[in-house]
Amino acid sequence: MIRRPPRSTHCISSAASDVYKRQIMSQLIVIGEVRAVHGLKGHFKITSYTETPDDVFRYGPCRLGKKYSNITLKKLKELKTGYIASCEQIKTRELAEKIVGLTIEIDQSYLPAIKKLNQYYYHQLINLIVKTNDGKNIGKVISVQNYGSSDLLEIRKKNAKDYFIPISENTIKKIDLIKKIIITKNFNNYIG
Repeated sequence: MIRRPPRSTHCISSAASDVYKRQIMSQLIVIGEVRAVHGLKGHFKITSYTETPDDVFRYGPCRLGKKYSNITLKKLKELKTGYIASCEQIKTRELAEKIVGLTIEIDQSYLPAIKKLNQYYYHQLINLIVKTNDGKNIGKVISVQNYGSSDLLEIRKKNAKDYFIPISENTIKKIDLIKKIIITKNFNNYIG
């Protein structure tokens, strides 16, 4: 089973020579997004990307863009498609307008450990090599998506277009995070 996002963020520091900042940024996981402003007091609407939507408030301090770090989100109201939230650093509508569209990110160390066998976070699957049952390399995972029916691996094959395969018992034989590979089965049913 794959746990819904947090998803990896691929932010790159504007100060490319600052190795420390790049290392920190590479460990950030996107857990949500600021969608709109709400009212005049700096409140904002957010969408959670976590498996249990309320967890967006439970993972510890988060970051909004490059300007706001060590943010603690406060849930004000649950909406049909997200939440109205606030934080200490954003107290006016003008400040809230500046964060619309920014992702809500946490350091991956704040994620709870997965205790179930064969369960993974999306970001753990990015860049894994995908192979057929007989060992043929068929590409690399570039993203994990879910458009409503099931989780899908987006695979980039060298010198070919990207394609999706569902993550299910019918298509995935084994995921090995240590060897950084995914072994597929019935693979030919999903390529064009």
